[in-house]
Amino acid sequence: MHAFIVTGASRGLGLALTEALLADGYRVAGLARGAVDALAPLARRYPERLIALDVDLSDAAAVAPAIAAAVEQLKPADCASLNLINNAGVVTPIAQAGHYPAEDVVRALAINLAAPMLATDALLRASASLKARRRILNISSGAAAKPYPGWSVYCTTKAGLDHFSRSVAAEQAGQDKAAQIVALYPGVVDTEMQANIRGSDAKQFPQKARFDALKADGELSTPAAAARRIVDHLLSPAFGLQTVVDIRNLG
Repeated sequence: MHAFIVTGASRGLGLALTEALLADGYRVAGLARGAVDALAPLARRYPERLIALDVDLSDAAAVAPAIAAAVEQLKPADCASLNLINNAGVVTPIAQAGHYPAEDVVRALAINLAAPMLATDALLRASASLKARRRILNISSGAAAKPYPGWSVYCTTKAGLDHFSRSVAAEQAGQDKAAQIVALYPGVVDTEMQANIRGSDAKQFPQKARFDALKADGELSTPAAAARRIVDHLLSPAFGLQTVVDIRNLG
């Protein structure tokens, strides 16, 4: 048995990951705002293996208690592994420097960077005495490595997430029961985030037309297909061999 914590589990890729993990027979704690209501259909199908926890991941003070509660309720002592998937993220504000809504910048930093850092910290602390293998997967983006005008906030948070993953991997190296941590680029997935991009102002995001075309031409991955590849990599022997991975480069 494997146990998983998935943030941003109420919709999009997070929901698809939760569905895939449950279908594979694993225990899952899904964390998000409104998770209890959003995951109710899955909870009826998998009442013994799904835990839904309502948490606002933009609230720094709420992150660690939510992770601790998830670990406690998952009862991972009899599990082969305990896994954290830091999936929650926002692409907004889609705006160039000089046009930022300050509150949106603070929220993006909190959700995209602070929350996964705090969740990782809490997971490592709560699981320190476990014999189970520990894995942490941070859902990043190719925008971490490539600058996009209009995505300066998003690019910065994802670049920070990549380097946080590298730093924690260096900290864990050589430790007894070292946790493995990976930042993964999932490709372009057909989620609400993509809808937000297509609804953005082309003056602020000059590459809007490219993303419009990806949708029109059917070139977006479905959340289910992306989730399947992500779960397969997470549980594969290759997980952790590279700290920053683009799923499109995996065999």
